[in-house]
Amino acid sequence: MARQTNEARLDAIREIIIRHPACRPARIARLLGLDNKTVQRALSQLEERGDLLAEDQRGRLVWFGRRSP
Repeated sequence: MARQTNEARLDAIREIIIRHPACRPARIARLLGLDNKTVQRALSQLEERGDLLAEDQRGRLVWFGRRSP
């Protein structure tokens, strides 16, 4: 059975990435009190819903906006 996407959680993660550019997933997890694996899954879900993310070689994330439908 597929897990339901938690839009509020995805929005919270996106907001942290926007407010703290170059934040790593582990820090996002600490800030939100989530497990690292939960944040990793959420990053994939963000991209699936159209959020444009980039990750550098050190694992730092940047949000570029949303894909047009």
